[in-house]
Amino acid sequence: MALEKKKILEVYRKMILVRTMENTHFRLLRKGKINVNPHLGTGQEAVSVGVTSPLRQSDILFGTHRGVGEYIGKGMQPKEIWLEYLGKRNGLCKGKGTQHLADRKNNIPGLASSLGSDFSMAVGTALASKMKNKDQVTLFFVGEGTCNQGDASPSMCMAALWNLPVVFAICTNQFCEMSYMNEHFPTEDVAPRAAGYNIPYEIIDGQDIETTYGAAEKAIAHARKKGPFVLEYKTFRMAPHHSGDLAGYVKKKDLEIWGKRDPIDLCRQKLFQNDMLTPQDDEKLNQTVQTEVDQAVKEAFLAPDPTLGDLFQDVYASKEVG
Repeated sequence: MALEKKKILEVYRKMILVRTMENTHFRLLRKGKINVNPHLGTGQEAVSVGVTSPLRQSDILFGTHRGVGEYIGKGMQPKEIWLEYLGKRNGLCKGKGTQHLADRKNNIPGLASSLGSDFSMAVGTALASKMKNKDQVTLFFVGEGTCNQGDASPSMCMAALWNLPVVFAICTNQFCEMSYMNEHFPTEDVAPRAAGYNIPYEIIDGQDIETTYGAAEKAIAHARKKGPFVLEYKTFRMAPHHSGDLAGYVKKKDLEIWGKRDPIDLCRQKLFQNDMLTPQDDEKLNQTVQTEVDQAVKEAFLAPDPTLGDLFQDVYASKEVG
């Protein structure tokens, strides 16, 4: 699939924004200015941005803790993310979500701290959309390791049985926390499990943004009209599991091989080759994005902290909630 110039420049900018956000997060942590431990998604930007950018604002997204890619892809803004990471009173969750991001206006319910437990939540929102006759898709973005959790298979089973508008998008980054995927799986792929429930699936190269975007667009359209779909994106986690992980288990050869297929580099080369972007414009774009992130960080640090009284707010649902 070839994206039109406006669209590919848009997703390219999002990928740069994602990496800039995460690199900035890591620097702030090293300087002791932020307490949220980043789980960086370096090298996975074409997957997280490509799978979520085709979603409508009204569609529902369940994301992960692996960086901010899917949240930026769905429409969250840098300042909103920093306000939550810094626990600020005017954050989207009033600073109570921190790393577990949620955004009501963009239909991001929030990350469950127990990975995999939200498989059934995604099926639940898809069921609600169908019962209310809403033209709405739920996209569940998940890593391959989490697909071994107990809720995975029953959730796919019910999604198929009820023919629900849900996409299970699996980001296979080769690692399950601090060990290689093949230490946890007897197979190379996860997506074929969908065949057991008569759910169509596709396995995709996760390094090319046009490929990831096109596959997601197709799967979302299918889910909207025909029922569940499973995608599996093959990528590589260039960063350790978290910032304190020394990653001694990662093979240098793998880093070298996958590093040559960095998704941002691949997209940049394509833009240069097709005269959609010049090196000068690219440098300016990167500077503009860094300035945007730096300004968002500055404003977030100046935002008000919560008070003791805020601790007792939002504990119970208000009466107007139906």
